[in-house]
Amino acid sequence: MTIKKVPTNHPDLLSLVDELNQFFVAEWGEDTTLSYANHHNLDDMHSAFVAYENNVAIGCACWKLRSDNLPEVKRMYVKSDYRGANVSEQLLEEIETDIKKTGFDFSVLETGSDMTQAIRFYEKQGYKIVPNFAEFIGDTLCVCFKKDLTKN
Repeated sequence: MTIKKVPTNHPDLLSLVDELNQFFVAEWGEDTTLSYANHHNLDDMHSAFVAYENNVAIGCACWKLRSDNLPEVKRMYVKSDYRGANVSEQLLEEIETDIKKTGFDFSVLETGSDMTQAIRFYEKQGYKIVPNFAEFIGDTLCVCFKKDLTKN
């Protein structure tokens, strides 16, 4: 497997993000999914990465620097056939390394409060649940995390 840093308009990234959006529509419905769309605008991303296996795009991850100066992990997705094969771990490591290169020693993220596999994954990667921040304050559909990137 290889991971490449790509522009946010890269066709492989766009295809994977479309799959992720379809997953959210199936999971929560179109109205709920659309209500969060402005949080995931690829034009706002600082960096984007795509994982490849035999030149096939199998996963992606991005991060953005929020207006409140929080580096936020976004658009983490791995195709179902490749889950459990360490792809997510490697993508997250690339994102965290990129965030550290920018001068930050922490990262934050948000996921669905009913996404138990994602929650377990992030906790296993050293993320700690924190009070919901910014637009997620009071949003019971979301859970927020923070990780100290000085500890590995």
